Amino acid sequence: MPSLISTIEDYSPVIIYSPDWKQGSSQSDSLASSYTSSSFFATSTSGGTASFTFNGTGIEMFGSKRGNHGLYQVSIDGTTFPAASGEATDPGIFQTSLFSKTDLEQGLHTVVLENQGSAGQFVDLDFITWHGNIGQSNEQLLVTTVQDDDPSFVYSPSNAWSDTPSELGFFSGSSGHSTSTPGAFFTYEFQVSSGDGVSLYGPVGPAYAPFSIQLNGDLLSFSAQKSMNVSQTLLYHADGLGPESHTLKLLFEPSAAGQMFAVDFAQVYTTSSIASR
Repeated sequence: MPSLISTIEDYSPVIIYSPDWKQGSSQSDSLASSYTSSSFFATSTSGGTASFTFNGTGIEMFGSKRGNHGLYQVSIDGTTFPAASGEATDPGIFQTSLFSKTDLEQGLHTVVLENQGSAGQFVDLDFITWHGNIGQSNEQLLVTTVQDDDPSFVYSPSNAWSDTPSELGFFSGSSGHSTSTPGAFFTYEFQVSSGDGVSLYGPVGPAYAPFSIQLNGDLLSFSAQKSMNVSQTLLYHADGLGPESHTLKLLFEPSAAGQMFAVDFAQVYTTSSIASR
């Protein structure tokens, strides 16, 4: 099967952090530039967790090991692996593997990173890479990018969405849609000939809001509110969907006045055998 290798940064909404995790940057840490994208999430609360659900065969989590870090532990689907130490002599070791598991059965898995350090000891997360399979062996993976102004995106109510969002120049193709109207939503339909997996991209930052996504009966909640403004961020991903027609619905659910949401583009993943079914 063609392998889909995906990497997400610490600020992607698909990583779910317990409330004690905070985003680090150059404003809070002089060594932030040692992390990819000069960003990381960290907690010093024992029992604080970061979780990620993925469809695939392997997962690797990257972060740093520093003098003020302690023990951490990882579990996958409820199976707990031995605790490891995140401590290293300062100035530390960055963009290093904290955990790797490459022999999982193809399917849906949830990985949880938990801080087990004593009081004041940290664990952090920089980025995650996961592996999955789509289609049959000896096939080429086909990736189609669909811009937000494609007719397959339907925005409701139409007057609640703007096609000139803030910082439009940072959007793919200088095209995007945004809203600040609570309850506004859009649907994105991808047909039998165009996909087994889908990714949705848009900006995150301090002014962005929580949102929910419904696909194939599953309803999941996320948040695009992060400490740093970053464009073209993975907001959502799903695969193993099968060759049927699918409709993704995203609902804007602000938690405070003045928040907004914006969508940039979608990517659809398929192979020739899936597309021809």
